[in-house]
Amino acid sequence: MRTVFPRGKDEYFLNKSEAMDFLGALNIENIKIEPDRLHVSNDGKLIYIDFLDKRIRQLPVRESFLYKLLKWYSFPAHQLRLLDIETVTSLLNDYLLAMKNKYVNVKIENGEALTITSERFTEVEDVELLKKINGDSIDSIYFTDYETSIRTKTQFKVIPFPEDEFGVGLNIVNSETGFKAFQINNYLLRYVCSNGSYVKDHEDDIKLSHYDLFRQDAFSLLEHKMRSVNDKADQISSKIKAADHVISVEKIKEVNKEIQRKLGIELLKGLILSDRQMTMYELFNIITDRAKDFPMYQRILLERIGGQLLN
Repeated sequence: MRTVFPRGKDEYFLNKSEAMDFLGALNIENIKIEPDRLHVSNDGKLIYIDFLDKRIRQLPVRESFLYKLLKWYSFPAHQLRLLDIETVTSLLNDYLLAMKNKYVNVKIENGEALTITSERFTEVEDVELLKKINGDSIDSIYFTDYETSIRTKTQFKVIPFPEDEFGVGLNIVNSETGFKAFQINNYLLRYVCSNGSYVKDHEDDIKLSHYDLFRQDAFSLLEHKMRSVNDKADQISSKIKAADHVISVEKIKEVNKEIQRKLGIELLKGLILSDRQMTMYELFNIITDRAKDFPMYQRILLERIGGQLLN
């Protein structure tokens, strides 16, 4: 599908104040409307959403709006490349007409349709999350149209092996557009080479769906995790030590396949062809080291895959 979308958010900040200024400058509007009062059209390049309410208006849609509406009916997004813009427009209109919701919410950002959510969706606003985090504890903040990633500084050290130190912090994931559940994972930074990774805490692994969510539950989880991050240091150190075992080439192929599915690249092809033995810990370090060469959104995906190897 040859379609042009307005440029979405892809913003990276190293301090809270700049991120807050960025969010404050966004022109946000939420429109509650019956789905049968919405219509999708196109001009051959851009896709538009038409609001057929008291004042008819037409706004361009971002890629995130398209994918969110397709996600509503579990449409396989990779098949979009097989469809022309007229077919996609017709498909989206059929989806809107099929909706049983009394109302939907269309979120507008700077005059462009950002997402569409049901009346059951509870938005946890990024600005409210940032207000609850001490600015001095924030390492980085990354915004896209799909998710927000807030990473805290790694203040607590673990030393699983001699002269191999890791810092432990938190990564807070939120999505104002409904693509991700609210969740908080441990973040590891290997000091010797600045490799990063995201590691789940299975004893306290909680994802809060934005649907039928009591907003305060998200803020309570944040406060709990901020208080208890240091308590997880020994557990994380044990996970790293447990990864120091030889793995099969089949395991490397399995991980390479997951990377290819998510990023479209064969990151580990050379390792597979070399057929040399390596440990899970070595594979973890190779993936997180190579992740630093990619754009931020791809780097985060690779660091998450790397962190999964320690679970």
